[in-house]
Amino acid sequence: MFSFKKKTSRKEDSRKKYLQNPKILEVNLIKDEARIFFDWNRSILILVVVLFLAGLFVMEIYLGLNWWEKQEIAQAQALNESVAEINREVGRFKEQAEAAVAYKEKSVAFSNLLSNHVYWTNFFSWLERNTLSTVQYSEFSGDLSGTYNLGAKASSFADVSWQVKAFLNDPLTRQATVELAEAEKNVDGGQSNEISFDLSLKVNPEIFQK
Repeated sequence: MFSFKKKTSRKEDSRKKYLQNPKILEVNLIKDEARIFFDWNRSILILVVVLFLAGLFVMEIYLGLNWWEKQEIAQAQALNESVAEINREVGRFKEQAEAAVAYKEKSVAFSNLLSNHVYWTNFFSWLERNTLSTVQYSEFSGDLSGTYNLGAKASSFADVSWQVKAFLNDPLTRQATVELAEAEKNVDGGQSNEISFDLSLKVNPEIFQK
């Protein structure tokens, strides 16, 4: 009988030997493993670059915040100085206002005193013009309202009557009355030549405006 064997090629034989050789297999495994090794140098370089950029970014933020803080402090100081200057100006204005008010009050008081002096001067001038030469005043009370009480002395009862008529003849006199008239007594109890009387006057206040 005949047996036929398939003729194998040299290429297939070489392949079998290659696969059966443990050294060759070991080399291939090592070669395949080398392909998945981690590249530490490159990774460290990238990490250093990233950290440097991050540090640079943080530094820029820090410098920016520091500059902003200094600007805010400078603005706050400028604002405080402005407020202090305004307060000083307000204080000076307040002192000037107080001085002006005090001066005004003094001026008003002096003006009132001067006006009162002028008014009373006018009144006493009017009183003198309307008083008889035989009548003298010993007491006086009244104000600017125009009502007065005068204690007076005259030479006789007739002079008292004529004095009242003299006041009534003046257009500024509204009322003139004698409340009491009596002859004074001497030390020895005798009658004196003088008559004491109380005179009430109501005068138009316009007398003070002349």
